[in-house]
Amino acid sequence: MPPHDYPASDARDVVLFGAGEIAEVVAYYLTHEAGRRVAAFTVDAAFLDRTELMGAPVVAVEEVVAGFPPADHGIYVALSFKKSNAPRTAKLAEMEALGYRAVAHLSPHAVAWDGFELRPNTFVMEHNTLQPFTSVGRNTILWSGNHIGHHSHIGDNGFIASHVVVSGSVTVGDHAFIGVNATLRDNITLGSHVVVGAGALVMADAPDYAVFPGAATEAARIRSDRLRW
Repeated sequence: MPPHDYPASDARDVVLFGAGEIAEVVAYYLTHEAGRRVAAFTVDAAFLDRTELMGAPVVAVEEVVAGFPPADHGIYVALSFKKSNAPRTAKLAEMEALGYRAVAHLSPHAVAWDGFELRPNTFVMEHNTLQPFTSVGRNTILWSGNHIGHHSHIGDNGFIASHVVVSGSVTVGDHAFIGVNATLRDNITLGSHVVVGAGALVMADAPDYAVFPGAATEAARIRSDRLRW
């Protein structure tokens, strides 16, 4: 098993870009699983609507270097999958341009083969299974409980929601979003910016920007208090 904490920054203190729910979740994991200290949260000045979160200051990104210099702090950009992960990708580039080095995290409650390489700003939560010869690109989030089959590759700047099954020898391009409980059959290639909805089953190759809507279960017309059980 490789180190659970990406070694790009030796600093134990981390600044998180973002102050929403994802940032709160990331802060919890970094604190409780990686032993890091979240020194501050930072957001664009236009979105600065609080001064404190989880006991740490929230500061405008325009002021973060002065208060929390890159020499002493790593960075993690804790933003969502919106717009094919583009805002998270752009902010990571912006923070790296300021001199910050991105950290990443592999939960000790995940299972990864011993050759797995954890890349900057990638986050792998608990109960993910990363089989032999898999790889995951930079700035990609794997939420809880996914299966990434042998010889599969997940690209950069992606987001894999919970309980996704990626079968063996699958390639998922950059900027992908794969929704909860989706299944990708073996030996297929998905292009960049692909969106796979919750519960979707993908059985063949897909071009860039393909969308696979999740099929919702319709509510029955009968009321639950009329069921015979």
